[in-house]
Amino acid sequence: MEIVVVLVIALILFGPNKLPELARSVGSAIGEFKIAQKAAEFDLSDIEKYSKEQNEKKKADAKALDNKIKAMAAEAGIDPEGKKPEELLVMISEKMKTESIAVEKNESESEKEMTVKRLSPEELADLNKTCTEKAGEKAQV
Repeated sequence: MEIVVVLVIALILFGPNKLPELARSVGSAIGEFKIAQKAAEFDLSDIEKYSKEQNEKKKADAKALDNKIKAMAAEAGIDPEGKKPEELLVMISEKMKTESIAVEKNESESEKEMTVKRLSPEELADLNKTCTEKAGEKAQV
């Protein structure tokens, strides 16, 4: 009943010539709306799928990073069992600091040895004389 009343009012307002054209435009608008709605639903599902993939990738990257940290700790001689990656990083950096201090001490001791092994002026003159004699012999050959 209500539909009939609406159709009669539409007929009176738009006339019999415009009514089929109006029905076509309403039908095409509804069809375009449905197409847009389906596209939006697919886009949302694609976004959800992409989001899930990114989360899985982040988890895999984090696990790979944790494994690398554990491998570094094992190489440094630290037992990685039962320790968080953050703790292992701190332990590795502390070990590196202590080892670099030991290396610096060894280098400074080597430098001391080098200063002890410096030649006296007489030894330097003899060495210079020997080098010039050998250079002269090579030039004659």
